[in-house]
Amino acid sequence: MTKIDETKLREEYARQVLLRIYPNKYSEAFLGDQPDIQSNDDSIGVEVTGTMKQRIRYGVAQFTKLYGKHISVLTVEKKKQLVKYKVRIKADDKGIIKYVLPAEVWGSSNETKEAFTQKTHKLNSGHFKIFKENNLFLFAEGEESNEVQGLIDYIKEAENAVYSFEYVYLYTYNELYSISTKNSSYDLTYMTEEQKEAFEEEATRVASMY
Repeated sequence: MTKIDETKLREEYARQVLLRIYPNKYSEAFLGDQPDIQSNDDSIGVEVTGTMKQRIRYGVAQFTKLYGKHISVLTVEKKKQLVKYKVRIKADDKGIIKYVLPAEVWGSSNETKEAFTQKTHKLNSGHFKIFKENNLFLFAEGEESNEVQGLIDYIKEAENAVYSFEYVYLYTYNELYSISTKNSSYDLTYMTEEQKEAFEEEATRVASMY
């Protein structure tokens, strides 16, 4: 049975997104701890966070049960459950299941503001490795542009801290909002289905190694 580390799944997924969108900036980045993604050469640290929803937990559980088995093991009831929790299944040309992950993941609206505050406190806790550039990656499923602006306004009004995040990457699964906290602007990048599938596959591979 293949086990998977949920935390590493999330962190590696974030690293894959950043590597794809900013290849030069994150080419030397690796998974670490406090913060979760680190690049010593460029002195960049990225903390990753987001609320795991029920379907991601269900999806992780199904990975350990179904990965490497023949797709014929899926009963009618199991297929209904997979549809309910939006879990995607793919098999190779021999029918062996190689891909088991939720179609959408992590996060929700106001939780992003709370997560930003909590992670800013953590950044200033004295237990966090400080880089020249400290960033935050938030998984926030279904976030809309008006909610993104709400987060930007919230960041602008936040109390000053000794250390702060320079960029907040807000990932909705369909888009990546790269928010600059210095000038309160953002860049928007859309994700293709092929890119998302590649992120998930690599994150799954890496997470299964821990």
